[in-house]
Amino acid sequence: MTRVHEPNKDDWHKLMRLMSFFKCTLNDKRIVGADCLHRMLTMVDSAHAVHKDMRGHTGGLMTFGTGVVDTTKQKMNTRSSTETEHVGTSEYLPKNIYFVMLMKELG
Repeated sequence: MTRVHEPNKDDWHKLMRLMSFFKCTLNDKRIVGADCLHRMLTMVDSAHAVHKDMRGHTGGLMTFGTGVVDTTKQKMNTRSSTETEHVGTSEYLPKNIYFVMLMKELG
């Protein structure tokens, strides 16, 4: 969570809505799997200067179709939105290279 230090009334309402969702979906089945191990999809998104201290953040996820294999997020200091996008992508994509190498070694 990024708002733990100074939660406000809106954050409380969001938490209550999330807890209500969890309560209603407690017995739902969660399906995690892979549709095809040869089709890895990676999504990376970055946002520049969205925090009070003018820091940006980036996040990424990797999937093989059903469910998420890996996810990450990080805060960063950059000078422009272009630099934020570049840093976000360059920080996350090496994971894909390592994962492809691992999959090749595993056969």
